[in-house]
Amino acid sequence: MDYKLVAIDMDGTLLTPNLEISKKTIETARKVIDKKVIITLSTGRMYLAAIPFAKTLQLDVPLITCNGSLIRCAKTGKEYYKKTISKPYYEEIVKYCHDTKLSLSVYKDDDILIEDPENMHIHEQIDMAEPKIVENIYETFDDSVVKILISSRDRYALEHNVHRLYEIYKDKLTFYFSLPYFVEIVHKDANKRNALEFLANKFHIKKAEIISIGDNFNDMDMIQYAGLGVAMGNAPDYLKEVADYVTHSNDEDGVNYVLEKFILKKK
Repeated sequence: MDYKLVAIDMDGTLLTPNLEISKKTIETARKVIDKKVIITLSTGRMYLAAIPFAKTLQLDVPLITCNGSLIRCAKTGKEYYKKTISKPYYEEIVKYCHDTKLSLSVYKDDDILIEDPENMHIHEQIDMAEPKIVENIYETFDDSVVKILISSRDRYALEHNVHRLYEIYKDKLTFYFSLPYFVEIVHKDANKRNALEFLANKFHIKKAEIISIGDNFNDMDMIQYAGLGVAMGNAPDYLKEVADYVTHSNDEDGVNYVLEKFILKKK
C-alpha cells in the first residue's frame, strides 16, 4: 500500500519522555515529506503548543489540535475546522466546578483562561503557554471555547465529582480522562477520528491510504479509522488489541520505525 497521510499523536508518541523529537525521527520525517506524503500532528494540546514541533518537522499542513476540536494550518494559522462548546453547557459545567471546588481552565483558540494562579505552572508545562488569570471564568464565554480542562489535587474528588458530571452530559459532550488529575471536556463530535476524516476528504485521500499512530485512549478512534492503525509499544494493552500494528515505544523511536517500514520501505 502506498500511504499518503500520516497522523501522529504527540505526547507519548512522537515526543520522547523528555518531550523532544529524536534527531532520527526528524530526518526520517523529512524524507517522508519529500516523497509527497503528508505528515500531520493529531494532539490533545492546543494549537500554539503544537506549532514548535510542527516547525521542527517543517510541516506546512493543517494540524489536528485540542483532541480534534480545532484544525488550523501550521504555516498560515488558517482555520479549517472547529467544534466548540455551547453556552448552556459551558455555564452549567463552570457552575458545577465552582460548587464542587474543582479547578478549571478554559481553552479559546490561542488563549487559556484560569481563575487559580496556582494552575499557572500546569499550563506552562503541558501547553507551553502562559494562561490569563480572570476573576470569574463564568462570565468569559464566547463562541471560541474549544475545551474545558478540569483538575484537582485530590484524585478521588476529581473522579467522584466528574463521574456525576459525566452521567449528566455523556450524550452531549465528550470526556477524556487524559492524566490522573485532569479531565478534558470537548464538543460531542470533537475527536481525532472525525478531524482526520475531514482532512482526508480535504486532500482526497482514501481511508486505506492513512496511517495513524498513538499511545492513549484519545487515539483509539483514529487508530481504528485509519487503513493502518499503529499503537506505540508504551500504549496500554486495550489500544494494542485494536491496532493493526504495534511499534516500539516513544523512547525507542517507535514513530521513526513506522515511517521507515511502511513509507520508506526499509527492512
